[in-house]
Amino acid sequence: MDLRITRRLGDGRGFTLVEVLVAAMILVVGLLGLATMFPVGYRQITDAGRMTMAVTGARHILEDIGAVPFANIRFLDNFDTTSTATLPAADPQQAIARRWRYMLAGTGDGFAFTPTEVTNWGAVNTFGARATVQMRQADNPANPCLSDTTATTCRATVTVTIPSTPNPVTVTLSTILVRMF
Repeated sequence: MDLRITRRLGDGRGFTLVEVLVAAMILVVGLLGLATMFPVGYRQITDAGRMTMAVTGARHILEDIGAVPFANIRFLDNFDTTSTATLPAADPQQAIARRWRYMLAGTGDGFAFTPTEVTNWGAVNTFGARATVQMRQADNPANPCLSDTTATTCRATVTVTIPSTPNPVTVTLSTILVRMF
């Protein structure tokens, strides 16, 4: 006698409710993890944009300094775009320093620009930055560049700071200027 117990297994082509709930929880946790990355990524992209603007501003200032006669670069020492008291006394250094202020921060803090300057320099989107310029002897950074005719090198250091929350973006670029003749 052959006794076999047969049992009908039913239709096994679906998921149980518990399996669906577990899969949904895993999906929700993954999507939440992905969603938290977007604000971080956006903040990093914004900071990278500010860093690019600061580097571009500092490079522009260094290029302008290179166009100033070597004997006159000392007049740009300690210029700060937030202070009218630090403006050089005479052109071409004063005009260059005013253009830096216009480019980085626009009007305010005692700075006003003539219609001629605005026309010559064009419309810019200022970003509230601050730039400081230091001109020091290349071989002795503690001393400012002198009008001494024997000096042949001078280190120009430009620091651009862009205010942002929570931390401001600060870029410092430096180059050595050489008197060739």
